[in-house]
Amino acid sequence: MTTPDENYTTIPPIPAQAALEFLQDVRQLVAFHQAIGIEGYPCTPELARFLAVQQQPATPAQTQSKSPSKPETPRTPSARHQTASAVMPETTLLDLYAEIQGCQRCQRHQSRSKAIPGEGTTGVKLLIIGDAPSAEDDFSGLPMSGEPGMLLDKMLAAIGLSRAMVHLSLTTRCHAPEQPDKESVDACLPFLLKEILLVAPKIICTMGPLTAQKLLHTNKPLSQLRGRFHDFQGIPLIPTFSPEFLLKNPEMKKATWLDLQLIQKKCAGK
Repeated sequence: MTTPDENYTTIPPIPAQAALEFLQDVRQLVAFHQAIGIEGYPCTPELARFLAVQQQPATPAQTQSKSPSKPETPRTPSARHQTASAVMPETTLLDLYAEIQGCQRCQRHQSRSKAIPGEGTTGVKLLIIGDAPSAEDDFSGLPMSGEPGMLLDKMLAAIGLSRAMVHLSLTTRCHAPEQPDKESVDACLPFLLKEILLVAPKIICTMGPLTAQKLLHTNKPLSQLRGRFHDFQGIPLIPTFSPEFLLKNPEMKKATWLDLQLIQKKCAGK
């Protein structure tokens, strides 16, 4: 009668949800590293063994000399938040916003009164991201101020939300007479990606073409992107028109209202 190998252990199956979250974590982490300029990773002995085409079986001598490895900690449903903590273990929103306010990475800092951080807290259902600060934002130091901000408040109230229930942010942080160029967007993008990790929203709404195109890696116009949810690293993202645009083009409020209704339904299911 044969007996099972005493060294043989059965590896428990990984739950499908945990595996999916792990893959989303990896994709989000790689995208973040690319945004901050990391182009490669050191090839550790462990990584080299993992990537080897053929793995040679260990000899008895190698088995005896090998130090026992620590048991792995199983991933939990909160793996996504654990990964964010691993990327920025000592970073808080206050730390990030202090870094933003002192930023001089591009020429737009020369025309600003102040750099504009985000507004809100972490763990909210909805993160709203605008393209660039307005003159009112530059004066107040907060995103989506003045008349566009009042319109945003009405838009949120129409779907049962308020500023206190969402997080507001921007893709670029300095107001300037000209529209943001590629240099300024690329300089600010790492701030936004860090903020998304820290806020950990359930849903993202981009308001304006620049943010939607940048996060979705597309050149399609906003008119083709709005009206449905897209995937941003595992987070549902819906583009729509900005309050500034709606003030100049009120005929587009009906289309924006349809987008808001989609957000309302999605929030109700989260």
